[in-house]
Amino acid sequence: MGRILRRAQYQTIHGTSLTSTSPPAHTENTTCFRTAKTAHRAVIVGTRTLQAGNRGFTPLEKTPYKKGLTSLTGFTLIELIIVLFIIGLAASVVIVSVGRLHEKTVFNEEARKLFQTIKHAREVSLLERKNIEFKIKEDENKYWLDYGDGTTYNLHSVPQKFTITGEAVVFFPKGNSSGGLIKINNGKGREYTIEVDPVLGMPAIKRF
Repeated sequence: MGRILRRAQYQTIHGTSLTSTSPPAHTENTTCFRTAKTAHRAVIVGTRTLQAGNRGFTPLEKTPYKKGLTSLTGFTLIELIIVLFIIGLAASVVIVSVGRLHEKTVFNEEARKLFQTIKHAREVSLLERKNIEFKIKEDENKYWLDYGDGTTYNLHSVPQKFTITGEAVVFFPKGNSSGGLIKINNGKGREYTIEVDPVLGMPAIKRF
């Protein structure tokens, strides 16, 4: 856009003021030119501001780690040793607990079998109407039932870590017995005692 100025033409009349005979000049082009120039300056200022702002910006992926910051690269050797020690300690506790639980279960099962064998001897005596004897061999940790015909029934061997003590008990066809006391011990202070009533012949078990 260009600035167009037209020279005004005046008529000179002596003794009077000057009066223009030309048409008025047009100012639209001048106004548009100034507006465009101002807008261009604003664009330049904005561009410079954006460039100045970008100078202080560093992409995130290129930002180096500062000194003093912890790098999450993994565990240290000491941390691994501590973790392994804790795992080993927990495993040992679990193994010991499982071993004790297993031993306790086995001991309870042995006491139950002993009680059931004595109770079975009384039932057989009542059914078959003959004497049935419960026998123990302490040095071999064994017990069984003797039906009186030289035949051994319900022979059972107790594990060597347990001990069984007591005396032979005879059950009679009327339901009574010779009475007696039989004990089984796990060797660690835990014991079951089975007492046979001589009058009723009924066995009763107690834990100590």
